[in-house]
Amino acid sequence: MATKKRPVIALVGRPNVGKSTLFNRLAHRAKAIVDNIPGVTRDRLYADIDWEGRPITIVDTGGFAPPDEETPILPQVVAQCQKAMQEADVIIFMTDARSGLMPVDKELMRYLRQLQKPFLVAVNKIDSEKQEELLYDFYALGIEKLWPISAIHGHGIYELMSEVVNLIPTEEALETEEKVAAKAIKVALVGRPNVGKSFLFNQLIGDERSVVSDIPGTTRDTIDTLLQFKDKTYLFMDTAGLRRKSRIKFRLEKFSVRRALRAIENTDIALVIIEAPEGITDQDLKIIGYTLEHGKCVLVGVNKWDLMPTSAKFETEYIEAVRSRLKFAPFIPIITFSALKKEGIEKLFPLFDTLFQEYVFRVSTGRLNRFLEDILAKYQPPFYRNRPVKFYYAAQVKVKPPTFVFFTNYPQAVPENYKRYLMKGLRQLGFRHVPIRLIFRSRTKR
Repeated sequence: MATKKRPVIALVGRPNVGKSTLFNRLAHRAKAIVDNIPGVTRDRLYADIDWEGRPITIVDTGGFAPPDEETPILPQVVAQCQKAMQEADVIIFMTDARSGLMPVDKELMRYLRQLQKPFLVAVNKIDSEKQEELLYDFYALGIEKLWPISAIHGHGIYELMSEVVNLIPTEEALETEEKVAAKAIKVALVGRPNVGKSFLFNQLIGDERSVVSDIPGTTRDTIDTLLQFKDKTYLFMDTAGLRRKSRIKFRLEKFSVRRALRAIENTDIALVIIEAPEGITDQDLKIIGYTLEHGKCVLVGVNKWDLMPTSAKFETEYIEAVRSRLKFAPFIPIITFSALKKEGIEKLFPLFDTLFQEYVFRVSTGRLNRFLEDILAKYQPPFYRNRPVKFYYAAQVKVKPPTFVFFTNYPQAVPENYKRYLMKGLRQLGFRHVPIRLIFRSRTKR
Protein backbone atom coordinates (compact mmCIF):
# COMPACT_ATOMS: atom_id res chain seq x y z
CA MET A 1 0.00 0.00 0.00
CA ALA A 2 1.40 3.42 -1.01
CA THR A 3 2.10 5.83 1.80
CA LYS A 4 0.47 9.23 1.72
CA LYS A 5 2.68 12.19 1.02
CA ARG A 6 3.47 14.34 4.06
CA PRO A 7 2.98 18.08 3.52
CA VAL A 8 6.35 19.87 3.46
CA ILE A 9 7.05 23.13 5.33
CA ALA A 10 10.25 24.96 4.33
CA LEU A 11 12.03 27.48 6.58
CA VAL A 12 13.81 30.13 4.51
CA GLY A 13 15.52 33.45 5.16
CA ARG A 14 18.87 35.17 5.19
CA PRO A 15 21.66 33.84 7.44
CA ASN A 16 21.42 34.00 11.23
CA VAL A 17 17.72 34.83 11.54
CA GLY A 18 17.00 31.73 13.64
CA LYS A 19 15.84 29.14 11.14
CA SER A 20 17.77 26.30 12.74
CA THR A 21 16.60 27.33 16.21
CA LEU A 22 12.98 27.14 15.09
CA PHE A 23 13.67 23.86 13.28
CA ASN A 24 15.10 22.32 16.46
CA ARG A 25 12.20 23.57 18.57
CA LEU A 26 9.69 22.05 16.17
CA ALA A 27 11.67 18.82 15.82
CA HIS A 28 12.06 18.55 19.64
CA ARG A 29 15.68 17.63 19.25
CA ALA A 30 18.96 19.32 18.32
CA LYS A 31 19.19 17.93 14.79
CA ALA A 32 20.51 21.17 13.24
CA ILE A 33 23.75 22.87 14.32
CA VAL A 34 22.94 26.25 15.87
CA ASP A 35 25.65 28.91 15.91
CA ASN A 36 26.00 32.67 15.68
CA ILE A 37 28.15 32.34 12.57
CA PRO A 38 26.08 33.16 9.47
CA GLY A 39 25.71 30.33 6.96
CA VAL A 40 26.20 27.36 9.31
CA THR A 41 23.36 25.41 7.66
CA ARG A 42 24.52 24.51 4.16
CA ASP A 43 22.50 21.40 3.35
CA ARG A 44 18.78 20.91 3.69
CA LEU A 45 17.76 19.16 6.92
CA TYR A 46 14.47 17.27 7.17
CA ALA A 47 12.42 16.26 10.19
CA ASP A 48 9.06 14.49 10.33
CA ILE A 49 6.83 15.82 13.09
CA ASP A 50 3.19 15.76 14.17
CA TRP A 51 1.54 19.11 14.82
CA GLU A 52 -1.83 18.88 16.52
CA GLY A 53 -2.25 15.38 15.06
CA ARG A 54 -1.23 16.46 11.54
CA PRO A 55 1.88 14.71 10.17
CA ILE A 56 4.17 17.16 8.35
CA THR A 57 7.80 17.43 7.25
CA ILE A 58 9.81 20.53 8.11
CA VAL A 59 12.91 21.54 6.15
CA ASP A 60 15.73 23.74 7.41
CA THR A 61 17.61 25.49 4.58
CA GLY A 62 20.82 27.41 4.12
CA GLY A 63 20.62 31.18 4.46
CA PHE A 64 20.42 33.52 1.50
CA ALA A 65 23.54 35.68 1.31
CA PRO A 66 23.19 39.49 1.41
CA PRO A 67 23.04 41.16 -2.02
CA ASP A 68 25.84 43.03 -3.70
CA GLU A 69 25.78 45.60 -6.47
CA GLU A 70 25.94 43.08 -9.33
CA THR A 71 23.77 40.25 -8.03
CA PRO A 72 20.70 41.31 -6.00
CA ILE A 73 20.30 37.66 -5.03
CA LEU A 74 23.39 35.52 -5.45
CA PRO A 75 22.16 32.71 -7.74
CA GLN A 76 24.48 30.09 -6.29
CA VAL A 77 23.13 30.74 -2.78
CA VAL A 78 19.50 30.96 -3.82
CA ALA A 79 19.88 27.56 -5.42
CA GLN A 80 20.68 25.93 -2.06
CA CYS A 81 17.12 26.63 -0.96
CA GLN A 82 15.36 26.40 -4.29
CA LYS A 83 14.68 22.69 -4.21
CA ALA A 84 13.18 22.93 -0.71
CA MET A 85 10.93 25.80 -1.75
CA GLN A 86 9.80 24.02 -4.90
CA GLU A 87 8.77 20.90 -3.03
CA ALA A 88 7.23 22.80 -0.11
CA ASP A 89 3.48 23.12 0.35
CA VAL A 90 3.91 26.12 2.67
CA ILE A 91 6.95 28.35 3.25
CA ILE A 92 7.87 30.17 6.46
CA PHE A 93 9.94 33.22 5.55
CA MET A 94 11.92 34.20 8.65
CA THR A 95 13.31 37.67 9.35
CA ASP A 96 15.21 39.18 12.26
CA ALA A 97 13.53 41.94 14.31
CA ARG A 98 16.79 43.05 15.94
CA SER A 99 18.72 43.64 12.72
CA GLY A 100 15.65 45.10 11.03
CA LEU A 101 14.47 44.94 7.43
CA MET A 102 17.32 44.32 5.01
CA PRO A 103 17.44 44.78 1.21
CA VAL A 104 17.86 41.03 0.81
CA ASP A 105 14.56 40.51 2.66
CA LYS A 106 12.82 42.55 -0.04
CA GLU A 107 14.53 40.55 -2.78
CA LEU A 108 13.51 37.30 -1.12
CA MET A 109 9.94 38.54 -0.83
CA ARG A 110 9.85 39.22 -4.57
CA TYR A 111 11.27 35.77 -5.25
CA LEU A 112 8.68 34.10 -3.00
CA ARG A 113 5.84 35.89 -4.76
CA GLN A 114 7.07 34.48 -8.06
CA LEU A 115 6.81 30.95 -6.66
CA GLN A 116 3.02 31.30 -6.29
CA LYS A 117 3.01 29.24 -3.09
CA PRO A 118 1.46 30.04 0.29
CA PHE A 119 3.94 31.59 2.71
CA LEU A 120 4.00 33.36 6.07
CA VAL A 121 6.44 36.05 7.22
CA ALA A 122 7.73 35.32 10.73
CA VAL A 123 9.60 38.14 12.48
CA ASN A 124 11.93 36.36 14.90
CA LYS A 125 13.68 37.48 18.11
CA ILE A 126 10.69 39.32 19.55
CA ASP A 127 10.87 38.15 23.15
CA SER A 128 8.33 40.51 24.75
CA GLU A 129 5.38 42.76 23.96
CA LYS A 130 7.62 45.84 24.22
CA GLN A 131 9.66 44.58 21.28
CA GLU A 132 6.61 44.23 19.01
CA GLU A 133 7.14 47.81 17.81
CA LEU A 134 10.10 46.34 15.89
CA LEU A 135 7.50 44.79 13.59
CA TYR A 136 6.62 48.09 11.93
CA ASP A 137 9.58 48.16 9.52
CA PHE A 138 8.56 44.80 8.09
CA TYR A 139 5.18 46.05 6.86
CA ALA A 140 7.23 47.58 4.02
CA LEU A 141 7.25 44.05 2.57
CA GLY A 142 3.60 44.60 1.62
CA ILE A 143 2.26 41.90 3.94
CA GLU A 144 -0.94 42.49 5.88
CA LYS A 145 -0.20 39.90 8.57
CA LEU A 146 3.18 39.44 10.25
CA TRP A 147 3.88 36.72 12.82
CA PRO A 148 6.04 37.86 15.75
CA ILE A 149 7.88 34.90 17.28
CA SER A 150 10.78 33.99 19.51
CA ALA A 151 12.27 30.74 18.24
CA ILE A 152 14.56 30.46 21.24
CA HIS A 153 11.83 31.02 23.88
CA GLY A 154 8.85 29.61 21.99
CA HIS A 155 6.69 32.77 21.94
CA GLY A 156 4.23 32.87 19.03
CA ILE A 157 5.22 29.46 17.65
CA TYR A 158 1.83 27.85 18.34
CA GLU A 159 -0.06 30.61 16.53
CA LEU A 160 2.34 30.52 13.58
CA MET A 161 2.16 26.74 13.15
CA SER A 162 -1.63 26.69 13.54
CA GLU A 163 -1.88 29.07 10.56
CA VAL A 164 0.64 26.96 8.62
CA VAL A 165 -1.57 23.90 9.08
CA ASN A 166 -4.58 25.88 7.86
CA LEU A 167 -2.71 26.71 4.64
CA ILE A 168 -1.71 23.10 3.89
CA PRO A 169 -3.75 21.63 1.01
CA THR A 170 -6.03 18.79 2.02
CA GLU A 171 -4.89 15.25 1.33
CA GLU A 172 -7.66 14.96 -1.26
CA ALA A 173 -6.40 18.09 -3.05
CA LEU A 174 -2.82 16.79 -3.06
CA GLU A 175 -3.92 13.43 -4.44
CA THR A 176 -6.08 15.11 -7.11
CA GLU A 177 -3.16 17.27 -8.25
CA GLU A 178 -0.93 14.21 -8.52
CA LYS A 179 -3.55 12.45 -10.65
CA VAL A 180 -3.92 15.48 -12.91
CA ALA A 181 -0.15 15.73 -13.30
CA ALA A 182 0.06 12.04 -14.23
CA LYS A 183 -2.35 12.61 -17.16
CA ALA A 184 -0.86 15.92 -18.32
CA ILE A 185 1.18 16.45 -21.48
CA LYS A 186 4.69 16.94 -20.11
CA VAL A 187 6.81 19.58 -21.84
CA ALA A 188 10.40 20.30 -20.78
CA LEU A 189 12.02 23.58 -21.85
CA VAL A 190 15.68 22.76 -22.42
CA GLY A 191 18.69 24.34 -24.05
CA ARG A 192 21.93 26.15 -23.45
CA PRO A 193 22.13 28.88 -20.77
CA ASN A 194 20.60 32.27 -21.52
CA VAL A 195 18.59 31.32 -24.61
CA GLY A 196 15.33 32.50 -23.03
CA LYS A 197 13.90 29.33 -21.47
CA SER A 198 12.64 30.98 -18.29
CA PHE A 199 11.22 33.96 -20.14
CA LEU A 200 9.28 31.68 -22.49
CA PHE A 201 8.19 29.58 -19.50
CA ASN A 202 6.66 32.66 -17.92
CA GLN A 203 4.90 33.60 -21.15
CA LEU A 204 3.46 30.11 -21.57
CA ILE A 205 2.02 29.88 -18.08
CA GLY A 206 0.91 33.50 -18.07
CA ASP A 207 2.74 34.40 -14.88
CA GLU A 208 6.24 35.05 -13.60
CA ARG A 209 6.92 31.74 -11.90
CA SER A 210 10.61 31.41 -12.90
CA VAL A 211 13.48 33.78 -12.15
CA VAL A 212 14.18 35.64 -15.40
CA SER A 213 17.66 37.10 -15.69
CA ASP A 214 20.37 37.86 -18.23
CA ILE A 215 22.81 35.95 -16.03
CA PRO A 216 23.40 32.45 -17.52
CA GLY A 217 22.50 29.74 -15.04
CA THR A 218 19.89 31.66 -13.05
CA THR A 219 17.59 28.66 -13.08
CA ARG A 220 19.45 26.08 -11.00
CA ASP A 221 16.71 23.55 -10.54
CA THR A 222 13.81 22.19 -12.50
CA ILE A 223 10.63 24.20 -11.98
CA ASP A 224 7.31 22.74 -13.08
CA THR A 225 3.81 24.13 -13.36
CA LEU A 226 0.49 22.57 -14.28
CA LEU A 227 -1.45 24.60 -16.82
CA GLN A 228 -4.98 24.11 -18.12
CA PHE A 229 -5.26 25.42 -21.68
CA LYS A 230 -8.54 24.96 -23.51
CA ASP A 231 -9.47 21.30 -22.95
CA LYS A 232 -5.98 19.98 -22.18
CA THR A 233 -3.61 19.97 -19.21
CA TYR A 234 0.12 20.56 -19.60
CA LEU A 235 2.97 20.13 -17.15
CA PHE A 236 5.67 22.64 -18.10
CA MET A 237 9.19 22.14 -16.75
CA ASP A 238 11.72 24.96 -16.82
CA THR A 239 15.26 23.63 -16.50
CA ALA A 240 18.81 24.82 -15.91
CA GLY A 241 20.93 25.63 -18.94
CA LEU A 242 22.96 22.77 -20.37
CA ARG A 243 26.49 23.83 -21.27
CA ARG A 244 29.43 21.72 -22.40
CA LYS A 245 30.96 19.51 -19.69
CA SER A 246 34.28 21.33 -19.94
CA ARG A 247 32.56 24.56 -18.89
CA ILE A 248 30.80 23.13 -15.83
CA LYS A 249 33.02 24.16 -12.92
CA PHE A 250 30.83 24.14 -9.82
CA ARG A 251 29.35 21.15 -8.03
CA LEU A 252 26.04 23.01 -7.71
CA GLU A 253 25.80 23.46 -11.46
CA LYS A 254 26.59 19.78 -11.98
CA PHE A 255 23.64 18.95 -9.74
CA SER A 256 21.41 21.32 -11.72
CA VAL A 257 22.49 19.78 -15.01
CA ARG A 258 21.64 16.32 -13.71
CA ARG A 259 18.20 17.61 -12.74
CA ALA A 260 17.74 19.05 -16.24
CA LEU A 261 18.74 15.75 -17.84
CA ARG A 262 16.33 13.94 -15.52
CA ALA A 263 13.56 16.30 -16.68
CA ILE A 264 14.31 15.27 -20.28
CA GLU A 265 14.11 11.61 -19.27
CA ASN A 266 10.72 12.18 -17.60
CA THR A 267 9.10 14.41 -20.23
CA ASP A 268 6.95 13.66 -23.27
CA ILE A 269 8.17 16.58 -25.35
CA ALA A 270 11.45 18.47 -25.13
CA LEU A 271 11.20 22.00 -26.50
CA VAL A 272 14.86 22.60 -27.38
CA ILE A 273 15.31 26.36 -27.51
CA ILE A 274 18.06 27.93 -29.62
CA GLU A 275 18.97 31.56 -30.23
CA ALA A 276 18.09 32.87 -33.70
CA PRO A 277 21.19 35.09 -34.11
CA GLU A 278 23.57 32.29 -33.11
CA GLY A 279 21.82 29.44 -34.90
CA ILE A 280 21.99 25.78 -33.95
CA THR A 281 25.22 24.82 -32.19
CA ASP A 282 27.03 21.56 -31.53
CA GLN A 283 25.77 21.67 -27.94
CA ASP A 284 22.18 22.00 -29.21
CA LEU A 285 22.71 18.91 -31.36
CA LYS A 286 24.04 17.00 -28.33
CA ILE A 287 20.94 17.96 -26.32
CA ILE A 288 18.70 16.80 -29.19
CA GLY A 289 20.65 13.57 -29.52
CA TYR A 290 20.34 12.87 -25.79
CA THR A 291 16.59 13.50 -25.95
CA LEU A 292 16.09 11.15 -28.91
CA GLU A 293 18.22 8.46 -27.26
CA HIS A 294 15.67 8.45 -24.45
CA GLY A 295 12.79 8.17 -26.90
CA LYS A 296 11.31 11.63 -26.31
CA CYS A 297 9.68 13.99 -28.80
CA VAL A 298 11.71 17.00 -29.86
CA LEU A 299 10.47 20.39 -31.00
CA VAL A 300 13.17 22.90 -31.97
CA GLY A 301 12.16 26.44 -30.99
CA VAL A 302 14.14 29.30 -32.52
CA ASN A 303 13.79 32.14 -30.01
CA LYS A 304 14.62 35.86 -30.43
CA TRP A 305 13.24 35.82 -33.97
CA ASP A 306 12.42 39.54 -33.59
CA LEU A 307 16.15 40.19 -34.12
CA MET A 308 16.13 38.61 -37.59
CA PRO A 309 14.97 39.85 -41.05
CA THR A 310 11.20 39.62 -41.48
CA SER A 311 10.95 38.18 -45.00
CA ALA A 312 9.35 34.76 -45.51
CA LYS A 313 12.21 33.80 -47.82
CA PHE A 314 14.77 34.40 -45.08
CA GLU A 315 12.77 32.31 -42.61
CA THR A 316 12.51 29.43 -45.10
CA GLU A 317 16.25 29.53 -45.80
CA TYR A 318 17.06 29.74 -42.07
CA ILE A 319 14.92 26.72 -41.22
CA GLU A 320 16.49 24.74 -44.07
CA ALA A 321 19.93 25.61 -42.70
CA VAL A 322 18.91 24.31 -39.28
CA ARG A 323 17.39 21.22 -40.84
CA SER A 324 20.60 20.52 -42.74
CA ARG A 325 22.30 20.03 -39.36
CA LEU A 326 19.49 17.71 -38.27
CA LYS A 327 20.04 15.14 -40.99
CA PHE A 328 20.08 12.42 -38.32
CA ALA A 329 16.51 13.42 -37.36
CA PRO A 330 14.78 15.11 -40.33
CA PHE A 331 11.36 14.47 -38.80
CA ILE A 332 11.82 17.06 -36.01
CA PRO A 333 9.56 20.12 -36.42
CA ILE A 334 11.08 23.60 -36.19
CA ILE A 335 9.27 26.77 -35.13
CA THR A 336 10.37 30.42 -34.88
CA PHE A 337 9.10 32.82 -32.21
CA SER A 338 9.98 35.73 -29.96
CA ALA A 339 9.24 35.16 -26.28
CA LEU A 340 10.05 38.81 -25.56
CA LYS A 341 7.58 40.16 -28.14
CA LYS A 342 5.06 37.34 -27.59
CA GLU A 343 5.19 36.64 -31.32
CA GLY A 344 4.66 33.10 -32.60
CA ILE A 345 4.29 31.42 -29.21
CA GLU A 346 0.57 30.81 -29.89
CA LYS A 347 1.69 28.21 -32.46
CA LEU A 348 3.38 26.13 -29.77
CA PHE A 349 0.28 24.58 -28.20
CA PRO A 350 -1.06 23.05 -31.46
CA LEU A 351 2.40 21.56 -32.05
CA PHE A 352 2.51 20.14 -28.53
CA ASP A 353 -0.89 18.53 -29.15
CA THR A 354 0.14 17.08 -32.53
CA LEU A 355 3.36 15.62 -31.17
CA PHE A 356 1.63 14.08 -28.17
CA GLN A 357 -1.14 12.54 -30.32
CA GLU A 358 1.51 10.85 -32.48
CA TYR A 359 3.53 9.89 -29.41
CA VAL A 360 0.64 7.89 -27.92
CA PHE A 361 -0.93 6.73 -31.19
CA ARG A 362 -1.32 3.00 -31.66
CA VAL A 363 -1.89 1.57 -35.14
CA SER A 364 -3.99 -1.57 -35.44
CA THR A 365 -2.20 -4.87 -36.08
CA GLY A 366 -4.25 -5.42 -39.23
CA ARG A 367 -3.31 -2.06 -40.72
CA LEU A 368 0.32 -2.53 -39.70
CA ASN A 369 0.59 -5.88 -41.47
CA ARG A 370 -1.13 -4.57 -44.60
CA PHE A 371 1.52 -1.87 -44.56
CA LEU A 372 4.22 -4.56 -44.25
CA GLU A 373 2.82 -6.42 -47.26
CA ASP A 374 2.89 -3.23 -49.34
CA ILE A 375 6.43 -2.41 -48.24
CA LEU A 376 7.68 -5.89 -49.15
CA ALA A 377 5.90 -5.79 -52.50
CA LYS A 378 7.67 -2.56 -53.43
CA TYR A 379 11.13 -3.36 -52.10
CA GLN A 380 12.32 -6.73 -50.85
CA PRO A 381 15.16 -6.85 -48.32
CA PRO A 382 18.51 -8.09 -49.67
CA PHE A 383 19.62 -11.71 -49.41
CA TYR A 384 21.64 -12.94 -46.47
CA ARG A 385 24.17 -15.71 -47.21
CA ASN A 386 22.36 -16.43 -50.46
CA ARG A 387 19.07 -16.83 -48.62
CA PRO A 388 16.11 -14.45 -48.69
CA VAL A 389 15.34 -12.37 -45.60
CA LYS A 390 11.67 -12.92 -44.89
CA PHE A 391 9.30 -10.85 -42.73
CA TYR A 392 6.41 -12.80 -41.23
CA TYR A 393 4.42 -10.17 -39.36
CA ALA A 394 4.74 -7.05 -37.23
CA ALA A 395 3.16 -5.63 -34.07
CA GLN A 396 3.25 -2.33 -32.23
CA VAL A 397 4.22 -3.23 -28.69
CA LYS A 398 4.53 0.19 -27.07
CA VAL A 399 3.82 3.92 -27.21
CA LYS A 400 5.96 6.75 -25.82
CA PRO A 401 7.82 6.23 -28.11
CA PRO A 402 5.97 4.13 -30.72
CA THR A 403 7.83 0.82 -30.80
CA PHE A 404 7.40 -1.92 -33.41
CA VAL A 405 8.56 -5.52 -33.46
CA PHE A 406 9.19 -7.18 -36.83
CA PHE A 407 9.46 -10.95 -36.84
CA THR A 408 11.90 -12.29 -39.42
CA ASN A 409 14.04 -15.31 -40.10
CA TYR A 410 17.29 -13.31 -39.94
CA PRO A 411 16.91 -10.36 -37.56
CA GLN A 412 20.64 -9.70 -37.52
CA ALA A 413 20.72 -9.41 -41.31
CA VAL A 414 18.35 -6.49 -41.80
CA PRO A 415 20.60 -3.70 -43.16
CA GLU A 416 20.46 -0.11 -41.95
CA ASN A 417 19.14 1.24 -45.25
CA TYR A 418 16.19 -1.17 -45.09
CA LYS A 419 15.47 -0.14 -41.49
CA ARG A 420 15.33 3.47 -42.68
CA TYR A 421 13.00 2.37 -45.48
CA LEU A 422 10.66 0.72 -42.96
CA MET A 423 10.76 3.76 -40.68
CA LYS A 424 9.97 6.13 -43.54
CA GLY A 425 6.95 4.04 -44.41
CA LEU A 426 5.76 3.86 -40.79
CA ARG A 427 5.73 7.65 -40.59
CA GLN A 428 2.94 7.69 -43.17
CA LEU A 429 0.75 5.73 -40.74
CA GLY A 430 0.57 8.63 -38.27
CA PHE A 431 4.07 9.02 -36.81
CA ARG A 432 5.43 11.92 -38.86
CA HIS A 433 7.23 13.93 -36.17
CA VAL A 434 8.09 11.55 -33.32
CA PRO A 435 10.93 9.11 -32.68
CA ILE A 436 10.22 5.51 -33.66
CA ARG A 437 11.93 2.40 -32.39
CA LEU A 438 12.24 -0.81 -34.41
CA ILE A 439 12.98 -4.23 -32.92
CA PHE A 440 13.73 -7.30 -35.04
CA ARG A 441 13.05 -10.73 -33.60
CA SER A 442 13.58 -14.23 -34.84
CA ARG A 443 10.45 -16.16 -35.70
CA THR A 444 10.09 -19.60 -37.26
CA LYS A 445 7.66 -19.52 -40.14
CA ARG A 446 4.34 -21.16 -39.22
